Amino acid sequence: MRRWDVYRGRRFGGSRLPSILLIVASVLLLAFLVLFFTLPGYLVYTKDEVKLELPGMVAESGEESEEGEETAAETVEEATAELKYVNPDYSNLNMANTAELGLTQSIYVPYEYVNESGLTKAVARARELDIKGLTLELSDETGQLLWVSGTDTATNYALGGTLDLKKNVAELTDQGYRLTAVISCCVNSLLVSRNPTWALQMGNGIVYSDQQGAWLDPWNRNVRQYIIDLTTELMEMGFSEVVLNHVEHPTTQVLYTRTMSEEMSRDACVTNFAIAVRKGVQETMDETGAVLSVLMSSDAMNNETIDNGQKLSYLLQVFDRVYERTETYQEANLVIALHVDSTERFVPIISWTFPGGSWAENYFESGKK
Repeated sequence: MRRWDVYRGRRFGGSRLPSILLIVASVLLLAFLVLFFTLPGYLVYTKDEVKLELPGMVAESGEESEEGEETAAETVEEATAELKYVNPDYSNLNMANTAELGLTQSIYVPYEYVNESGLTKAVARARELDIKGLTLELSDETGQLLWVSGTDTATNYALGGTLDLKKNVAELTDQGYRLTAVISCCVNSLLVSRNPTWALQMGNGIVYSDQQGAWLDPWNRNVRQYIIDLTTELMEMGFSEVVLNHVEHPTTQVLYTRTMSEEMSRDACVTNFAIAVRKGVQETMDETGAVLSVLMSSDAMNNETIDNGQKLSYLLQVFDRVYERTETYQEANLVIALHVDSTERFVPIISWTFPGGSWAENYFESGKK
């Protein structure tokens, strides 16, 4: 008699279930592999998101970025993507902080005079004029820094000098001097010679250079980071202001270190560089109270047809002050008359002084020393 109260396990000896499960698993694995290798071609990267656009949805996508950063434009039929750059609108940047600038009057010390002897003469001249400002050109178009910089790029490519700047800054700030540093950005012959992969090039692949020197690429992220690092180092060292020289673009056709799908305007290139540096040092500026300024080309400031990428209306929104080398009072006065806030924000580098305004006297080239 069969016992119904005894459990007997079910036998699957003749079942097809394991074979079916194996087939289903194989199909799922194949589908996963197909999607893994084909879907990336239909991904569209924008500033804010990553979107999937399959055939039959949207043929092409492109989005403008506030800083001129890259966006993706896709050709769905070929399932390929390329970087597309668009010229952004920089009319409402409002990054400059002009609330508490005040006047600035200083003795300008050119690159070749920034040494113990030159600093002693500059301090004597400042005392004679009863002012407490010194503006030191710490790097020029050669790219050789005058001080021992601890930044990665300066260390890796041996760009530092021998001046014990920390000691000088400490002594001068203790005496109540307000210190301003001037550094060269896009013209840097030494760095270009040691790392040409960061440089602008001619159509034949040769590094671009002109009468000023060899040029770094303003679009290159490593170049931007180098300037950010130098500026941060100087502000943390005790400089109240850093002036960026050669924030500009050659007036001739050049090739960049990054591929462009279409030609960018020089204004966009220079302004984008300025924005990137400002953002990179803003936290340090907030902590130290330092000011970030730019030295403009006299030709660009007085003649808007000079296409070196320096657009005054844009730079005034990014930088706190604008400096300019001027040779005659008429030239300086003409520029001052163009700007309502020129007393505080426009600083001519001149060989004389005048009351009631901002200036940096180039004492060493004035014939007075």
